[in-house]
Amino acid sequence: MRTLFELAQLRRTLRRGLSGPQMLAFLPALCLAAYWGGGEVLLVLCALTTPLVYAAFGGFGHWFDRPEAHDSGGPSLARVAQDFLEIARHNGQTTACFRIALPELDRIAERYGPDAAAETRNLIASRLRTMLRGSDHVFSDGNSRFIVLISPGFRVRLDNLLDLGKRLCANAESPVSIAGTTHTLPACIGIASSLNFGRNVTASSWLTSASAALDEALMSGPGTMRLWSDRLARQHRSRRDANDRISQALDEGAIQAHFQPQFHIRTDETAGVEVFARWMDAERGTLAASEFLNAARDSGQLPRLGRTMFLQAVTAHVAWDKAGLQVDTISLNLSDAELRDPDLCTRLSGDLDRCGFPAHRLILEIAEHTLMDWSGDDMLRRNILGLVELGCRFDLDEFGAGTTSLAILRELPISRVKLHSLLIKGIEASDDSRRTVDAILGLCDRLELPVVATGIETHQQLGVIRDLGCAFGQGFLFAAPMDCAQMHQWLSERQQAKQAANGARIQRIK
Repeated sequence: MRTLFELAQLRRTLRRGLSGPQMLAFLPALCLAAYWGGGEVLLVLCALTTPLVYAAFGGFGHWFDRPEAHDSGGPSLARVAQDFLEIARHNGQTTACFRIALPELDRIAERYGPDAAAETRNLIASRLRTMLRGSDHVFSDGNSRFIVLISPGFRVRLDNLLDLGKRLCANAESPVSIAGTTHTLPACIGIASSLNFGRNVTASSWLTSASAALDEALMSGPGTMRLWSDRLARQHRSRRDANDRISQALDEGAIQAHFQPQFHIRTDETAGVEVFARWMDAERGTLAASEFLNAARDSGQLPRLGRTMFLQAVTAHVAWDKAGLQVDTISLNLSDAELRDPDLCTRLSGDLDRCGFPAHRLILEIAEHTLMDWSGDDMLRRNILGLVELGCRFDLDEFGAGTTSLAILRELPISRVKLHSLLIKGIEASDDSRRTVDAILGLCDRLELPVVATGIETHQQLGVIRDLGCAFGQGFLFAAPMDCAQMHQWLSERQQAKQAANGARIQRIK
């Protein structure tokens, strides 16, 4: 074994020595020595054989085309990547790695089975190979990803890579026929060129950089292409660090549910509570959700964050019920990622059963912008309708700041409309704001949809909202978001004050 290793090392050393461009400097000296030693015949032989020997050791790149790579057989990804980097480094050439992701391939497997998905993967891999040279390689990378390694060349520059990336993306996204139906599979591409690395780059770091570029492309949406650079690497590290911090915070219970009461405006009775996430960070203090939601979204942690808030909120609500503290409902935001999760209904139903919490007391809030895809997103419709059948209710959140059509508003199975806080801000001094809110309230009244006014901060705003006939109110005028213990104390004090007031009224009547 040691002898084989030493021979392999010797072969690689000779190859490096004989394949570099420095060998061309010795060609005149070799030809002159051949002429002196053997005359014209040896001179001709030296002039003919020296370039052949140089090419055989890889001096001019690949002499013969490499075989296509596939999952079984053929050279390994790591081996080909290392060879390409060494050749490019010694010859002053450029090589590149493309990582291509087609997330919809996973849904093909779920809907039509693994055989259909495998056939589709093979078709896409074949399409990619038809666009490449015989010396390039295509590898499968899991169920929905591919890796393309471009063999070293002298004119592989940035513009060429971007153009090739666009053509690969368009080719991969060409419609495919599956079970008699036509599907278009959006693709994202991450590119890493050897031009962006030093001479000491390894195959592992090169491939990892292309993967980081692909992750950034996936964050930006379908059809996106990203080229690895130092700036992109810093952004990727920042997101990865945020992901690690949020994941650790969830593991340690540092992100806690806070609750803000909602009121019946006419009676001042507590109607329910809305759940907010707060991060109790040891260094930065208490962080509002707006300060870390983007990081949670970019790192894919929103579904886990949402489920954590749900379980904490339901647990708190059950404890309030046992203590005789009346809170009718809890309102919880659902992110876009959760609304498109195929397992959402099953998981939520199981959680409600385990916690012993009635589904009709859970109000799920959907942001207005999410419903732009209501008509064309089958998964979104399936989940919303499934949760309604389960007994959950829906609030249309942030209404009035987007472009929800009346048809969608009439068709949606929602129980309440929540006015955007921007509509309430300054309403006491603005006739335009008052007329806008009055028009929305009139429309919702005809559709028999109660309205929640959010962001109420002054008694003047509350007076205008009450005069316009709004049913529910929420804001800092009533109470700020509180943690579970603070909310328990607030409910207890409010209930005691109410009981004392009722007792005093009964005494006056007597």
